[in-house]
This record gives sequence, C-alpha cells and structure tokens, in this order.
Amino acid sequence: MIRHEEYDASGIVHETRRTLAGEAWRRGPVILSWSDAQPNSHSHGPASNVIIHEFAHKLDMLNGSANGMPPLHKNMVRKQWTESLSHAYKNLYQQIERHHHTSIDPYAAENPAEFFAVLSEVFFVKPALLNKLYPQVYRQLNLFYRQDTLRRA
Repeated sequence: MIRHEEYDASGIVHETRRTLAGEAWRRGPVILSWSDAQPNSHSHGPASNVIIHEFAHKLDMLNGSANGMPPLHKNMVRKQWTESLSHAYKNLYQQIERHHHTSIDPYAAENPAEFFAVLSEVFFVKPALLNKLYPQVYRQLNLFYRQDTLRRA
C-alpha cells in the first residue's frame, strides 16, 4: 500500500492509498511489490515485468519528468526516436480505441511515459514481438539500452 498526495482542481491536497505493483519516484526510490516482481506473476501478460517497467521510468526521469523522452546517447538521433515511438504510440492507441486486441499491454496507451516503460518491458522479455510489431522502436531501444535482445531470445 502506497500513500499519495494528489491535488484536485481547486488545489486541495487529498491523501490516497493505492495498491501498486511498483512505483518510481522522481527524486526518490523505486518501490516494488515483491509478489508482483516474481516472474509471470503480473496480470498484464507474458511480456510484463514490473522491475524493468519502473526502472525505465527512472531512466525517463533523468532529464526531468517521465514523458517517454529519456536522455539519449550521443550517437542517437532525437528525430528518429520521436518519429518511431510517436508512430507506434499512435498505432497502439488507435487499435485500443477501435477495441481491437493488442499484443502489447493496453496500459501502454495511457501516455508516452507508460508507452516507453511498457515497450521497454517487451524489448527485454519478448523482443521478437516488439521487432515484429514495431521494428523501428526495437531499433531505437536497441540503441538506447545498448543491447540486442533478439540475439538472446
């Protein structure tokens, strides 16, 4: 159970308690539910991994807030990152809007930060799936994480 302070439209602070599998705090720790961190324990499908997900958020936050645009390495081209992830995000969002089944956890369509975190999970857990659905995103994550996870698969 994690306590949160949330502000409503009037600026009033409300304290809430939520049960989460994990959470990454911008200037703080990564908090993980031990039971949800076990392999194949999460209900979001076979490509889910709460540990990878939350640490992807921490990487995303290195240049401020989590927004799906982590600091890129010098050899990476920001325009290629933005175009490939934006195209894939739009594609997934449209599939969900049309009530189509998706191989990617629909939670990824919540916002670009969640998209980056969920696709990071898929990159490490089911790289062939990511490469099949969004090869340009696979390439960008390959450059970002400096790993070719397809070779391990």
